[in-house]
Amino acid sequence: MTPEALAAIVGVFMPLLISFLKQPGWPEWAKVATAAVVSLAVGTATTAVSEGLSYGEIDAVFVSAAGCLGAATLVYKTWFKSVPLLAKLDARLTRLTLPLG
Repeated sequence: MTPEALAAIVGVFMPLLISFLKQPGWPEWAKVATAAVVSLAVGTATTAVSEGLSYGEIDAVFVSAAGCLGAATLVYKTWFKSVPLLAKLDARLTRLTLPLG
């Protein structure tokens, strides 16, 4: 399986992770930045698992990250915002606070 396809599959489940990581009261840019950073990490991981990491694979990392972010955005906007049960789950996960100190 290509790293891009693997990243897109993982991206389907990323809204749950991002909902857990984001904190109540964060501005929109912080939520988008969190999604971008997590997508870059997933893109790097899926490329490393699929093809190994080397300098020549940098483009695959960014393509995988873009596929992951695209899939996560599509799933979030399609289902998490419009399905009431998932919108409640998103709100509950966001209210969970991380012990950061």
